[in-house]
Amino acid sequence: MLPRTLRHNPGRVRAIIYAVLVHAVIIGLAIIGFRWTVDSPSSEKVIQATAVSEPPIRHPEEDKKRAQENEAQQKSEADKRRQNELKKKQDEEQAQQRLITERKKKEAEEKERQKRAADDERKNEQKRRQKLTEQSLQEQLEAEEKARQQAAHTARTASEVDKYRSLIGQRVSRSWNRPMGVAKGLKCVVSVRLAPGGEVLSANVVRSSGNATFDRSVENAVYKAAPLPLPEDPTLFNNFREIEFLFNPEE
Repeated sequence: MLPRTLRHNPGRVRAIIYAVLVHAVIIGLAIIGFRWTVDSPSSEKVIQATAVSEPPIRHPEEDKKRAQENEAQQKSEADKRRQNELKKKQDEEQAQQRLITERKKKEAEEKERQKRAADDERKNEQKRRQKLTEQSLQEQLEAEEKARQQAAHTARTASEVDKYRSLIGQRVSRSWNRPMGVAKGLKCVVSVRLAPGGEVLSANVVRSSGNATFDRSVENAVYKAAPLPLPEDPTLFNNFREIEFLFNPEE
């Protein structure tokens, strides 16, 4: 039977009950732990068993086969490396050969270009020399033709001059009258200046006959014979602006 004080305070009763239960649990756990420690032999050594695997059983045929496979693999890898090295070397040699071929090709093209340039220059030089030769020949031919024409013109002019000088002398002779007392066999050289139409601008004896009367008669005959005959070609007139002719009435 609980004391009166506790019957009138139920909360306090529950607290006391809880405290008793907690202590009981703690004591029980302590007792269980003590027993576990006593039952466990601390002095005994713990032996840990280690499983030891048995060595594998060796088979010589498999080892030989495996060795052959390894050798074959190594040989294959070595062959592959040699092939790669050989291919690399071949590629390098081919690249080098391509460079050499390309260089030779460029050198050949450059030589061909230089040859063509030299041929073109030689051809141009030949053309230039041929042109100069043809030009020189043409100039020579033109000069020869000009000289020929000049010579022909000179000859024709000289012929015309001689012809008309003779005609002028004959015209003057027909207009001349021998003065009284003048002996035969006299002759003189007369210089005559003419106009384009044949008119006489002046007439003078430049080499006397020795007889003044004869000389004056010849000068008068020149004026009387005007207009004197001239060539029809006007380009020849310069040869007749002033002419000299021998007056010889005996011819």
